[in-house]
Amino acid sequence: MCSGAGEGPVTEIELAVRSTDLDADQVVNNAVFFMYFEQARLAHLRRLGIDWSPRAFAIAATEARFLAPVSYPETLRVRAWTKQVGNSSFSLAFEAVRASDGARVAEGSSVQVWLDGNGQPCPLPDAVRRALESSLGRDP
Repeated sequence: MCSGAGEGPVTEIELAVRSTDLDADQVVNNAVFFMYFEQARLAHLRRLGIDWSPRAFAIAATEARFLAPVSYPETLRVRAWTKQVGNSSFSLAFEAVRASDGARVAEGSSVQVWLDGNGQPCPLPDAVRRALESSLGRDP
């Protein structure tokens, strides 16, 4: 199940942990959290009305901290918000929370660089900047 709900600056989606998300220790593999964060990023940008096609930005950096294990079956609430808006880039922050007990299990961030038609960094369009600034939120 996935929804793009969000009040104020935060977008929240719900994701069901799949058995294929697990590693040999039967917990969600650390790399899978980057896919969860990507889904939250896309939902957040859609909610803000930001069109990134055909190639509006590139991911320049990502990071994550893993705080608690997650196993199957479980549902996660993954939240995204704008952390910082620069001249040609913006940062998003993420957190993943277990639905069963509310425990925060992971947090992370990503830096996106806006690109021109030739794939070179360029200033954020005014409408994109306004949308991102409207969703500046709190850190996890």
